[in-house]
Amino acid sequence: MKSFKSLIIILFLFIRLNVCSQTVSGTFFNLPQQKVYLNACSGFYVETIDSVMMSQDKRVDFNTQLTKGMYQLETEYGPTVEFIYDDAPVRMIVKNIYDKKSIEFIGSQANSDWHIYEIFKEQTFESLNVLKPILRECDAKSNLYATTIKEYSSLQDKFIAFTDSLILNDNYASTLIRVDRFMPLNLELDFKRQREDLIANFFNDVDFKELSLIPTTILTNKIFDFLSIQLTKDQNEEQKIMALILGCDNVLNRAIVEYEMYRFVYQFLLETFKELRFEEVVDYLTRIPYSEDIECTEEQYQELLSMAEFNSRAGIGSLAENISGKTVFDKDFSLYDIDSDYTIVYFWSYTCEHCRENIKDLKVFLDENPKFSLVAVSVKGDLKKIKNIIKKNKIDGFFYHDGLEWDCPYVDAYAVTATPSFFILDKDKKIVYKPFDFKELVNFVNLIVKQ
Repeated sequence: MKSFKSLIIILFLFIRLNVCSQTVSGTFFNLPQQKVYLNACSGFYVETIDSVMMSQDKRVDFNTQLTKGMYQLETEYGPTVEFIYDDAPVRMIVKNIYDKKSIEFIGSQANSDWHIYEIFKEQTFESLNVLKPILRECDAKSNLYATTIKEYSSLQDKFIAFTDSLILNDNYASTLIRVDRFMPLNLELDFKRQREDLIANFFNDVDFKELSLIPTTILTNKIFDFLSIQLTKDQNEEQKIMALILGCDNVLNRAIVEYEMYRFVYQFLLETFKELRFEEVVDYLTRIPYSEDIECTEEQYQELLSMAEFNSRAGIGSLAENISGKTVFDKDFSLYDIDSDYTIVYFWSYTCEHCRENIKDLKVFLDENPKFSLVAVSVKGDLKKIKNIIKKNKIDGFFYHDGLEWDCPYVDAYAVTATPSFFILDKDKKIVYKPFDFKELVNFVNLIVKQ
């Protein structure tokens, strides 16, 4: 009898382990069999952490160990399904990946709440956006204006009431919804006062001590929206820069309640404005505002100093770090030995479709601009595929690939945080411009270099 009981216990444990082994699973009804990627979201960044091939019955199962946060399943051909994870298996049925309403989450109240919230928010935004032009352009004394105001207020009230009902479920989705939902406008105020009211109360529902906001896109989207409303059409460039600095100051002051939160927000702001080429804002941020008010260790403070130093590297006017070694075709080269009026340093990833398109664009550009040379540093990709795309496009340049991906020392030297990244160097190898994209590179050359 004792051995029988032991057998029952072993079988029970085996069944339990078997049932709970899949962290995330999904069935995709309207797609051909293909690879599906499991991505983790944090801020504006998405990192692939696992991938599997669909079974013949269009099912995917991931046994990956996850932490609390926001994730997505990305199909090989592009469409994605977003979900949240909170220490419980996630099961989904995707009848039509192009129609959110057809996606169903099973046994996860948090995901069901988050999913229905996203759908309702999207519908509400669409309706409000139809009414906004009427409020801006219609005579405030007309019946149409009064009717539109009433409808706008009704939509806002329904949105708040609906989201309040979801928040009552008190789960991870509740935390995210409370932060993500928009603040209703007071339509009794004029536009200027509405904006002031919005700025003053924008973060009322954000608890900066809530660290589970970090592995999501929610807080960074909220911060980006807050910075956007600092800007108005009548501001000149200097006023816009000051408004953005004050906006960053406001956010960082709120984030000092937790070191991990401050670190996350600080890094997000630094990298965002560095990518946007707002040098004045980056200069302000490298001072690490309010750092003296954060409770942190010396090691943690040094971490912030390292971030500031990293993001102040490779500034316009500074001497570019030399890049040297062997090209992918095993030829020796050195950036400093290139004798051209201008050199483009291009950081790219083969896995980035936009980067691959830039290779084609750069081929045309270099053919039309003989004063320019190219040094391309591959951050990610298979060496054979990298060689093939270079040969296929017949592009001249020095293509470097050391296989270290983001640990490549030149990524660190140029403070590269995303691909594609461009740098334009003059004859003395000083950085004269850091274009945001290829189009901006061409515009700079047309406006400055060719004059």
